[in-house]
Amino acid sequence: MMSTGSDSSGGTRGLLDAAGRARWIVCERTGCWASALRREPESQGTRIRETRSLAECWEMLDRFGGSFVVAELTKANLGSLLERLVRLEPDYPQARVAVVAERSLARYADLVREAGAVWFVVSPRQLGPLAAVARRHLRQAIALPQGIAARIWASLPWGAGESG
Repeated sequence: MMSTGSDSSGGTRGLLDAAGRARWIVCERTGCWASALRREPESQGTRIRETRSLAECWEMLDRFGGSFVVAELTKANLGSLLERLVRLEPDYPQARVAVVAERSLARYADLVREAGAVWFVVSPRQLGPLAAVARRHLRQAIALPQGIAARIWASLPWGAGESG
């Protein structure tokens, strides 16, 4: 079970069992961005899970700490999203967040990137590169060893299957 705070090994939320437990989560009010993402060739064959609030999205991130999140920035959630982005690295070190927004919010691109977003898009027509980044992240998350013990063994010079 994933912890909701620091674990005994000094890690933080999302670290344990994040590998292999990654999801592509889209957090938005309407479903338009998720629909546009599903049409991208890089998205084919990858299930996108939708949430309608940041709270619901972060609850899913608690369960799948290595996920790739696409979060919609709105005037109403600007402060809350920025707070969550700033806490992303310490709380979910294997997760990544991209931000999508309507064109009128394009002026916040540098701010959300500084807070921790890996991508910022204001047009559904420019989702191809974002989908490629998400797909790459999810492929890498699946390739990582499962669990903390497996990751430690995999990092040793002689690997998990050999003994001295």
